Amino acid sequence: MIKRGVTCILIFGCIFIYSTINNCADSAWAVNAVHKGVLDSWGERAGFWGEKAGFKVNTLMASQGNLRLEDTVFQRLVHELVEGRTTALESGDVVSRSAGMGERILDNPPAMPVEPPSTAARAAVVMEASSKRVLYAKNPHMKLPMASTTKIMTAILAIELGNLDDVVTASPKAVGVEGSSIYLAKGERLTLEQLLYGLMLRSGNDAAVAIAEHIGGSVENFVKLMNRKAVQIGAGNTHFVNPHGLHDDMHYTTAYDLALISAYAMQNPVFRTIVSTKYKKIPWEGRNYDRVLQNKNALLWNYEGANGIKTGYTKISRRCLASAALRHGMQLVCVVLDCQPWFDDSAALLDYGFANFKPYTVVSKGQVLGRIPVKDGYEAQVAAVCTEEILLPVKEGEEKEISVEIKLPQHLRAPVKAGTKVGYVKVTLGDEVSIRKDLYTASDIKENTIRSNLKRIFDRWFDAGSGFQNFFDF
Repeated sequence: MIKRGVTCILIFGCIFIYSTINNCADSAWAVNAVHKGVLDSWGERAGFWGEKAGFKVNTLMASQGNLRLEDTVFQRLVHELVEGRTTALESGDVVSRSAGMGERILDNPPAMPVEPPSTAARAAVVMEASSKRVLYAKNPHMKLPMASTTKIMTAILAIELGNLDDVVTASPKAVGVEGSSIYLAKGERLTLEQLLYGLMLRSGNDAAVAIAEHIGGSVENFVKLMNRKAVQIGAGNTHFVNPHGLHDDMHYTTAYDLALISAYAMQNPVFRTIVSTKYKKIPWEGRNYDRVLQNKNALLWNYEGANGIKTGYTKISRRCLASAALRHGMQLVCVVLDCQPWFDDSAALLDYGFANFKPYTVVSKGQVLGRIPVKDGYEAQVAAVCTEEILLPVKEGEEKEISVEIKLPQHLRAPVKAGTKVGYVKVTLGDEVSIRKDLYTASDIKENTIRSNLKRIFDRWFDAGSGFQNFFDF
């Protein structure tokens, strides 16, 4: 018993000393990480390396003690860049970054820059899908009818809210819709996925109504969902009256809004698969052969990288087209409204976008953008990562105008769960583009206290389920 008591005293003492030293060390790290004097050895070299790396670092105020980080943040960034390590920024750091910090994604060199083409469209927009940056615009906010390009919203809502394997029964209301059709019969049953192909390839108005009734319970309720989604996406000058696009004076959009809706939809892999499909067979109930659907978007056959999206036509709207193409790692969408040479003009506008802009990765998926001190943690800090790529289409030389702002808390307290939202990164290019993405903790950090250490020791010391294991659960 005496030996056991001495052993316990020694263990308690060691744990106390270790915890005290560890906590002091953590505190010292937190202070030193922001204390200008620690990094003054870099001072004379800051200007030289700044020019070499292409950095501009704004004057900042540290969150702890109002310490100026005008030089220290820059020095730390340059040091980590030279060492080949992932850039780690602290709370509130703002960095203007040039070509040296980003990564260009180029499968092939871009074409030589070209002048903006003329277009017969009443309104047109070319937009990069991830950043929503507008690369070309003509009357972008003019309200116009959009015909069957309406079905882009119908499709993305059905994909998000429905189950592709759901069996949908065609109602009398769906069967009787005028215009383009996949010739549904009353009571005919198709899966939601099959109806979506009929909607987007053959532009079936009957498929649109069947989908709307299935998802919304009625066409009227589904239209409410369409308008609500438009507001969420940012398409504030769009108003839907039906799920198919047959003319109504109150059914309208703008080239900019439709580009936003198209860009949003193209982020969905199911949607991309459907709208990039050239041919599709779906069942035809009551017949001994299938429906063969051919996509009406001619660009899929004759434009390099084309992968969507949807044609539209009525006598009043005339020809409308939302198209998309992927080249050099850059996804563009193009919208033309009331455009007789819809395919030719769309191809020329897409060419302009690809020739004059190149993709520039400002932040990579999974990149560490900061390290946050963790109080009472087994580790002194936890990495903050961006779970999404931030890509910008830029003209030559625009990389220098990109600024990155990172906002993180001063500290966290253990325990910390991986995937906890802890701040954000904001990427800005002049007055044109502003992208904000949340940042998350990269790992779990367990609590490091005397109580947790004692409990851990006794958990190992005694068998599971003993009374001693629960003794320290206070």
